[in-house]
Amino acid sequence: MKFLSLFVLGGLVLAADTIIPSKGTDLSLTIYNNDRVFVHEIRHTKIPAGRQRLIYQNVPSSLITASVVPDFIGLPVTLYSQNYVYDLVNLQAMLKKSVGRTVAFHPNGKNPGLKHGTLLSAQDPVMVREEKSGRIIALEKATQVVFPSVPPNMITRPSLIWNIEAPQEGNLTVDLKYLGTGIRWKSDYVLDLHPKAKNMDLVGWITVDNRSGVSYPNARITCLAGEVHTAATPRKNRVLYKAMAEAVAAPEVKEEAFSGYHIYKIPFRETIADKEQKQIRFLEKRSVGYESYGRAQVASFPRKGVQKLSFLNTLRFANTRANGMGIPLPTGIVRMYSTDSEGKTHFIGESRLGNIPADEPVTLTIGTLFDATGEKRTTKYIAREGYRNVVSTYTLNNRGKTPLTLKVEERLPTFGGTIHLKSSCKGPCSVKKLSAFVREFTVKLPPKKSYQFTSEFEVIR
Repeated sequence: MKFLSLFVLGGLVLAADTIIPSKGTDLSLTIYNNDRVFVHEIRHTKIPAGRQRLIYQNVPSSLITASVVPDFIGLPVTLYSQNYVYDLVNLQAMLKKSVGRTVAFHPNGKNPGLKHGTLLSAQDPVMVREEKSGRIIALEKATQVVFPSVPPNMITRPSLIWNIEAPQEGNLTVDLKYLGTGIRWKSDYVLDLHPKAKNMDLVGWITVDNRSGVSYPNARITCLAGEVHTAATPRKNRVLYKAMAEAVAAPEVKEEAFSGYHIYKIPFRETIADKEQKQIRFLEKRSVGYESYGRAQVASFPRKGVQKLSFLNTLRFANTRANGMGIPLPTGIVRMYSTDSEGKTHFIGESRLGNIPADEPVTLTIGTLFDATGEKRTTKYIAREGYRNVVSTYTLNNRGKTPLTLKVEERLPTFGGTIHLKSSCKGPCSVKKLSAFVREFTVKLPPKKSYQFTSEFEVIR
């Protein structure tokens, strides 16, 4: 498509503008978590010989101009300059650009007709000097002005404009790369627990949110997981997620390691419309084994008194091939469901998942265990210079009708010196040293049972 007008640049008369059509493009997007997108697009056009403007329409208003990399293929084109034009056509902008120019207008009153005059002001009220009488008229509405044409340098959509010179007429391919903002992606997960079988089904969804101002039709989409360094959401309907998890699986998204990150390549093209959220299934794993337990943390050791313990309902599974997983999991919200004795499904909680590499265990918090209670009582406390000896007595209770596994993570204060640890944990209780100052007690409690044990540490400096 060609404009009919000629224009002057640096004293030279240029050929008519050439608008690069957007049809038949090859479009690829790499979308990041931090509100950035890398766009790679190839378009084709035919240009005349000579100096001219090449207009590349339909780029986002959030385009980062310093990132634009155009390559011209097919003709030895000389690129003189590049402009990013985002002064879009609208009433107020048209009025401002037309001040001092002749416009048509409908006068106030019952017989509006159509007259001509010079636009004097774009502010409210809009004022014009009538051509014949010379009178200055304040219009009641800005929409009474009729514009003869679009003012110079105004366009209907954001565009890149290249001032180029071509030695001859011919076909030109424009290979364009740039960064933009206003589009991001996140991952969401649906986890369906099967308590009797002690396994679960996990489905992952990529959600792309496009607020960049333009649509990306029929694009190849890659999502990059990880924190990319750069220089200086509504909740979904849970019933919808459950229904989507039960849908027929699409072709599997391909994951691969890339420059210290992980990328997820969607194996089919998708159109990402402006102001649209699109969801694409990228993960589906069935019959993944898991364990569940109650977890409490203790980091305070007062001289006396009783501390009540609250146990978080915790789910843990191995992200390994042997457990049906073994893939990098990008950060996202995990929504968990389970079935009751009648086979009815209920939402039981949600938890945020961090970026988890393959072969790293995954720990999720579902909520608080209703039937698990406990307390820690200080039964001995000796403190003098260079010496400290503290004994705590733990009582854990299972008030429910099903067996529970309860874990107490004890974080000892770092006084320095030599530490001696003791405990009376045995039988249904086991203890594991997680680090020099952290140990974990695990107690397996049958229904309606309690267990008591002591934990002692002695510090000598």
